[in-house]
Amino acid sequence: MIIVTYDVTLFVSRSDFKERRVMEALLTPFFADPTLLYVMLLIGLWVAITAAHIPGTGIIELAAFGLIGLSLYALTQLPTNWLALMLLVTGTGCFLVLPYLSPRYAHLAELGLLLQAIGGFTLFADRTMSLPVLGVTVLLSWFYSRFVLMPVLRTQWQKTDYHEYTQVIGAVGRVIKPLDPTGTVLVNGEIWSARSTQDLSAETEVVVQARRGLELTVEKAKRVEA
Repeated sequence: MIIVTYDVTLFVSRSDFKERRVMEALLTPFFADPTLLYVMLLIGLWVAITAAHIPGTGIIELAAFGLIGLSLYALTQLPTNWLALMLLVTGTGCFLVLPYLSPRYAHLAELGLLLQAIGGFTLFADRTMSLPVLGVTVLLSWFYSRFVLMPVLRTQWQKTDYHEYTQVIGAVGRVIKPLDPTGTVLVNGEIWSARSTQDLSAETEVVVQARRGLELTVEKAKRVEA
């Protein structure tokens, strides 16, 4: 029994040893040149941001997971400044969070490039990142966000606005505050400012004819006689 236990323990130990050797072999170039590690981490973060905004088949998500996972493992083997890593992730994360909050905040995400640069410059405790490398990565990040990511997001926002616009046209609602000619109506469970070419009293059933911004144009609903 003792021999069996010893053999099993030895087998597991060898398996773990092999896995570690394989991982170290894959990451050897990054241990030798941390600049490559920084670039791989940055690519992983930007791929993750793209996957969050533009969901696909799962391949992009897996690529992001793999790149970030390998990067974090490699960082644990190097003298990493973890506060700098948090700054870097926060900086790139601005492009993930701000566009979700509101389209008007999307351009503010570019301020996150400053945090990305600071985090990258101080990412390793025993050295500083090359300024040319930082400059190129920040420039490429800005170019990608400005001319690739944001145009795609604007297209998505326009489609959403168009869908919301067409969804309310033709909807039936009722008057909350009398229209003379402006007032408020309840349509699809939401209260809207509205106007009509005729005075309409409260509780009158109306049909939406048009929408201009946050104001609806309505008319009295015609009842169909049986």
